[in-house]
Amino acid sequence: MLLPNLSLGKAVVVEKTETLSSDTVLIVGGGPVGLLLATVLAFYGVKTVLLERNQTTTKWPKMDLTNARSMEIFRKLGLAEGLREQGVPSNIPYTVLISSGLSREKAITQWLHPSVDEYRKQIRTQNDGTLPLEPYQRISQSIFEAWLKKSCDANPLIDLRYGNKVETVQSDGEDVKVTAVNSQTGKKVDFISRYVAGCDGGSSKVRTGLGIPLDGGPTPGYVLLVHFKSKDLARLQKQGQFWHIFVVKEGGMGGAIIAQDEVDTWTTHLFLPLDADHESISSEEAVYRVLGGMGGRYEIKIDEIIVRSTYRPNVAVSRSYSALNGRVFLAGDSAHQNIPTGGYGMNMGIGDAYDLGWKLSAVINGHGKRGLLDSYELERRPVASLTVEHSKIHNDVHGAVGKLMLPDATVIDHDSKEGKALRDIINQHYQEHDGENRDLGIEMGFHYKSPINIPDDDSLPVPMWTASRYIPSTWPGVRAPHVFLNDGTAIFDHFGKDYTLIEFPSTIDLGSKHIMDAAKENRVPLKHVLLPGEDNAFRIWGRHLILIRPDGHVAWRSDSIQDSTSAKKILDTIVGTENGEVKEKLAFGVSGSGVISTQSKEFFLEKMGDLQK
Repeated sequence: MLLPNLSLGKAVVVEKTETLSSDTVLIVGGGPVGLLLATVLAFYGVKTVLLERNQTTTKWPKMDLTNARSMEIFRKLGLAEGLREQGVPSNIPYTVLISSGLSREKAITQWLHPSVDEYRKQIRTQNDGTLPLEPYQRISQSIFEAWLKKSCDANPLIDLRYGNKVETVQSDGEDVKVTAVNSQTGKKVDFISRYVAGCDGGSSKVRTGLGIPLDGGPTPGYVLLVHFKSKDLARLQKQGQFWHIFVVKEGGMGGAIIAQDEVDTWTTHLFLPLDADHESISSEEAVYRVLGGMGGRYEIKIDEIIVRSTYRPNVAVSRSYSALNGRVFLAGDSAHQNIPTGGYGMNMGIGDAYDLGWKLSAVINGHGKRGLLDSYELERRPVASLTVEHSKIHNDVHGAVGKLMLPDATVIDHDSKEGKALRDIINQHYQEHDGENRDLGIEMGFHYKSPINIPDDDSLPVPMWTASRYIPSTWPGVRAPHVFLNDGTAIFDHFGKDYTLIEFPSTIDLGSKHIMDAAKENRVPLKHVLLPGEDNAFRIWGRHLILIRPDGHVAWRSDSIQDSTSAKKILDTIVGTENGEVKEKLAFGVSGSGVISTQSKEFFLEKMGDLQK
């Protein structure tokens, strides 16, 4: 989608112009998405210059879970174990409590999520393609971001420029001109780059300045967040060890607390109506209110208030992911904004970064064509719509509690027949709606539909999709199923850095040489993996020949290929040369529910907290 060449602000006096080489990408924003995009591009040999307005990485906790699909991406990049070393130990379970407040001895109910160690055992034992290769990992974004920046600092292909705030973005012939001001010197510099990636968060200067609207809107309330330290475990863990506690209150959900590191770092979210005066509530009082719930304030010993902020959760998707004739791209919160429930926000950004990164690098390295870049929006935007809708669905599970507690919420803590009945109702509600951190169909079951994937014959039914489960399939466009091979290795670990041709050989020649020859002729990096005798994997994957994209999604599959002409057409399609047919732009599960609607400009500004900017 082409948009006007608009600038981000008033005219500025530029003191220097820096023209980046054609093999260098300019990234705006040094949060987790920008840092990961730089990492992905470097993985594929592409240089980056990254501009970040702040002098340091974030102090805000923000995200606290790197989900299973994101961990698979980090595994491909060789970073998964390093990330886990920064996070919560692998033996800690991920228990979520639903409580009326810590004044009561027991929680009302709980969601039991296994520890990383337990999840690994389940994945190894089950081995039927339905589970991820990597378990999830709890880690606070403040720790995650600092760790990733350190990795980027050590990479010679990545040039981090913190303390540089972007002011304007505009077309410059075939290139893009970005003007930034250095916060320490006040000097303004024009950066000229072939490609620019806007990873600059919810209040994205790149998106707003280029006039790209959001579809969606804010929630009806806002949140007072307090990030603090406390070693008062006896009182904090009165109802047991936890990852999250959601605290119900008369009228609905009153707040939540997150255990960030299982040591002494915590975050509370106090839910407030829009007309509430958060400035009249001290940070300590906000913590006490959340923990107390129905029982009134519950004091603990707080050692340090790290930061506090207000924010208003949003459900929104950028109407376009690219501008200036495919030279500027949006990723992460600049492209979509989620309610925190489900943990989709930053994890969606990780998916964006990897998708955009491998496609940009393929084009810059010469074997990818323009169609790859066009496919970025076609593939990622529908997935954003899917996750944004489901983050709201998960949030509504908590919101429904208010009605369930009618007509008298106060009985919830009573040791009476009425109190037990109400607790049973809430328990049943949460056990029947427990998808918030379980919905693998949302995390990794989506289907990319774009011209770089070659669909199966029309006579074949589209695979079933459900939010709650990942249903293994090698239908073109889906993530290929994880399976352990006979020697105990993961099939994913046999994939190449770029494209991979998986072959389950037969007694006859399947024609894989045609594809390998076409790849060599077109200089497309393609690894050929032969897997004889792998009956379990073949049963799950369902075809003899499967072409895998750099992101682990299927590009094409068949039981054989007959000639070099067909092979060349396949290779041309998957690298974006051929214009394939897009039958439907929606990912599985996206059905136009009405959650997302056009918003006015005020949406960008209303109740935006420091941690959202």
